[in-house]
Amino acid sequence: MQAMKEKAKDKVSAAKAKGKVSKAKAEEKAEAATARSPAERELAHEHGKAKVAAAKMDLHQEKALHREEAIQHRLRKHGHSAAVPAPAPAPAAGTTMHPPPSSY
Repeated sequence: MQAMKEKAKDKVSAAKAKGKVSKAKAEEKAEAATARSPAERELAHEHGKAKVAAAKMDLHQEKALHREEAIQHRLRKHGHSAAVPAPAPAPAAGTTMHPPPSSY
């Protein structure tokens, strides 16, 4: 039962990430269409790539959180609740654990 819940949560997260990627690509195309120079088009492309990467990172973090919740559930189910700490809160959307690469 828990595995089905985990898969369902993963599918919802994947759908959200796909929507974010589509939105980022549409914004990139709109920004590139209004660009006046090749440098502005390149900047629009870089912004689009960054937004797509952020959406994929969010999906990865959400999936990791789902896995941790499932593990916590399994451990609590078998009476290991005293030795198991609560799951760490997910970082705010759009934040990263590492600074951006120097190629920006």
